[in-house]
Amino acid sequence: MKKILIVIAILIVYASAWTQQKGKIITIVGEVVETQCYVSGLTGPGKGPGHKDCALKSAKQGIPLSILEDKTGTVFLVGQTKKAQSGANEMLIPFIAQKVKVTGRMYEKGGMKLLLISKISSLEDVNKSEEEKK
Repeated sequence: MKKILIVIAILIVYASAWTQQKGKIITIVGEVVETQCYVSGLTGPGKGPGHKDCALKSAKQGIPLSILEDKTGTVFLVGQTKKAQSGANEMLIPFIAQKVKVTGRMYEKGGMKLLLISKISSLEDVNKSEEEKK
């Protein structure tokens, strides 16, 4: 019992420190890509509909998915705010090779950008919603 309480206390301290970091809230539009193929280029461009099946297989085997921002070409490694310890593949798999609009908290360190996703939607759904409002 004592060990469980110690582990819980450590997790509370860790979670508290993580949430207190100052990340910038941003919204980006980009494509969900499988990180290894996109960055290495070993299987072609590593993006687009033609790469969807390969990306899906890789993601299910644990290769992380990322967001390739349209505007800047920046690749954002991603996590999620709701299940921080589980990564974001489960959340992103339905959107592989699609354009998405993502809002979250961005952190930068050593040239790497991490986006902890709080909201994601397909760009197609966003565009439909905007059309319905008109």
